[in-house]
Amino acid sequence: MTREAAISAEHLATGATIIGKSNYAYHAHFGQAFFSLSTGIERGAKLALAIYHALKNDGDFPEPRVLRSYGHNLSDLLTELDLKAEEAGLPPSERLPRSQIHSGIIRVLTEFASNVTRYYNLDFVMDNVHRDASGDPVKSWYEQVTVPILEKHLKPAKKTKIQEGARMASALMESFSIVSHTSESGEHLSSVYEASLKTGMTEFVNPYVRMYVLHFARFYSHIMSDLTFAAYKKGMSSIPHLSEFFAIFHNEDSYLRNRKVWSIYKP
Repeated sequence: MTREAAISAEHLATGATIIGKSNYAYHAHFGQAFFSLSTGIERGAKLALAIYHALKNDGDFPEPRVLRSYGHNLSDLLTELDLKAEEAGLPPSERLPRSQIHSGIIRVLTEFASNVTRYYNLDFVMDNVHRDASGDPVKSWYEQVTVPILEKHLKPAKKTKIQEGARMASALMESFSIVSHTSESGEHLSSVYEASLKTGMTEFVNPYVRMYVLHFARFYSHIMSDLTFAAYKKGMSSIPHLSEFFAIFHNEDSYLRNRKVWSIYKP
């Protein structure tokens, strides 16, 4: 159990680190982050559900087929885990985060984990068809996570400052620069202004992206703490203190935003 808890927690930490530095110029970071986050969420949820079952059934864990029936459906796993948290009496502040942004994160990661979009790039190459916007996980992430965060948190004054910085960069560099990039939404970036504006927006939004992703890790910190205490009360010594693996995530939003590198093995 300790190994599984460590795998879940470290994947969540790695995913948060990588997604916090993803941008249009480093598309591979999105894939790395999606792999890590979806794995961490799935394995943590299945571990917690198995322990909840054991606590209610005199230490007997569920048959493997019970957890396998969820497949890689992160949405269903988290919904079931939140029901268990409600039954256990966890307060609303420690329950599953359910804002529009959180729901967007889980939709994108569930499709990725379930192989709906995981091999999008290969499917595009092999089928030789025009890119289907709804099938691109990077574009889906941009539309369902990045844009809502910008709409919620980017104030007009900050947006103006980013635009002014992009115009300044354009004035200094446009005459001798060649720009050719593809944005997260699939648009071609061909000017210094466009690339600089996108960079400025990304630098603003990434700490918030990291924070919203880590809200799920913080939810797990509450769950594992509750499970550890419940096992102790029942005298179930076979269930170790799993909460220590997720303790790093038990922090305020400002800390989740500002810490850039995450690992359960580093202070």
